[in-house]
Amino acid sequence: MSRRRWSIPVGLVLVLLLAVLTSGCSGCIARAGQSTLGIMPGVVNDPGNRSLRRAVLHFGLEQFCKELTHRGAPLTMRDGEPVMGRFFARTCNFQEMENGDVFVQFAGQGYAWMNVSLRVGFDAGGAIQYNQDFLMDGSTMYAYFRTRTIASTSFNTIMVERGGSSGAQIFGGMANPIAKQVVDQQLSRGFTVIRDSDGVVDFGLGVVEKGQRPTKPFSVRGNDRMTLTNERTEVHGAQLDFLGPFEVDSDGRALYLTAVIDGVPAIDVMIVRKDVGDQWLEQFMRKPGLPQPPQPPLVQDVIPTRMQWQKGVPLAKGFYYVVLDNSSVVGTVAPPAVASIPLIPGALASPPPAALVNVAVQLGDAP
Repeated sequence: MSRRRWSIPVGLVLVLLLAVLTSGCSGCIARAGQSTLGIMPGVVNDPGNRSLRRAVLHFGLEQFCKELTHRGAPLTMRDGEPVMGRFFARTCNFQEMENGDVFVQFAGQGYAWMNVSLRVGFDAGGAIQYNQDFLMDGSTMYAYFRTRTIASTSFNTIMVERGGSSGAQIFGGMANPIAKQVVDQQLSRGFTVIRDSDGVVDFGLGVVEKGQRPTKPFSVRGNDRMTLTNERTEVHGAQLDFLGPFEVDSDGRALYLTAVIDGVPAIDVMIVRKDVGDQWLEQFMRKPGLPQPPQPPLVQDVIPTRMQWQKGVPLAKGFYYVVLDNSSVVGTVAPPAVASIPLIPGALASPPPAALVNVAVQLGDAP
């Protein structure tokens, strides 16, 4: 069976998944598990039994911040649009409130791409109160984390690629409010976690109505691999995208990658260890242009356009980034250059075309 992991929006971890993996709560429900909850959805869904539902969710909270800081969060402008950047939470703490809500504080760094500025690196943080609850659709659990209050947010641009030092102030002034709006917009929406009784987990931004499912690029249900991400991302010309880091939980395991690209003839895909990826990512967020990886990638391959590319990569126990490269600087693929007039003297010309990438990363036994 497929046990899907999650993509965390703007660093907001999916508390419910951690909770229901314990399959229990206090009293008689402690030994019943999700399947038993599914036998009595009318009772569980009764508005008068909200305290019972929150008792079920309680058990995941102690792992909240551990998972929040585990992996990068995809950023999008609107539903259905490709990923345009990522946020990596570095610190987190939480507390349960007397009314049963959860109050979370976090901070981290990230990058985003916009036409006006090209890549922007930023620091961001927030303090959010979540109204948590769930409903049963048969034996399928729909958990809702609605944003009750955004107590505070912070956003600080640390790098603007377009224009270098001469244009950073001009483009930074335009990019900063746009990027902050993306972060604030994601925070305000909350999220929904969907967990089937067999362990398959799905995720959606905002409220996914009971009985519905969010759209994903690939159908990955029905196999014995854990899906770590399944998304559509846009890797702009002369840019990278860092997916993960993903955990390989033991030796004898492998990451299985599936991808389809459009918009360019080909892109590079690389796998690097977390320590190497962390250094590389830090330079990517703080300096214009594309830095080389501190060490050669463990694996490097080329994804050609408009065909389904797949690869299984056996790896030792540890954490790994999957890096997508649409540049002529890092990998072996050299996208065609597009000449244009810079917007201001010394600014960068328009970059090569963007690659639209449907990508899934799964974890399973090594072949």
